[in-house]
Amino acid sequence: MNKNLFHILPLVLTIALIAGCILHNNVFYTPDIALKKDGQPCISIPANEDFFRRKKDFDISYLYVYQVGVGELWSKNYFHSAKPYYVQNDQCLIFNYHFQNNIPYHIGFFSNEKGNEENNKSTDKEWMRYMQIIKKPNGTL
Repeated sequence: MNKNLFHILPLVLTIALIAGCILHNNVFYTPDIALKKDGQPCISIPANEDFFRRKKDFDISYLYVYQVGVGELWSKNYFHSAKPYYVQNDQCLIFNYHFQNNIPYHIGFFSNEKGNEENNKSTDKEWMRYMQIIKKPNGTL
């Protein structure tokens, strides 16, 4: 009995490990970040968020800027706002925060495809990314 258990146990553990790796979904999504002419970042939902690269409207419910060791620097909640905040993929989100050079930030926001009901959580996504605007010795960013 014990010999059979020792033969089957490695097989069961291997199958469980493989199934766990295959079924794992990424909890967070990574937004695109590009530097604008004024030196501030343009943070957006990637263009490839739609398989056919169509423009889609997204309802943004919450935006935040966080710095490790300091805490939350800025946030805006649109969740139950009278005026919802809609953006399209590949369009800069409005972060009313002036990002400084050489400081690491953790930025994030929550989105849902426009038109989906509140109880339909299938298109809810949390976007987050660590970023830092680095000023080079020659003065360029």
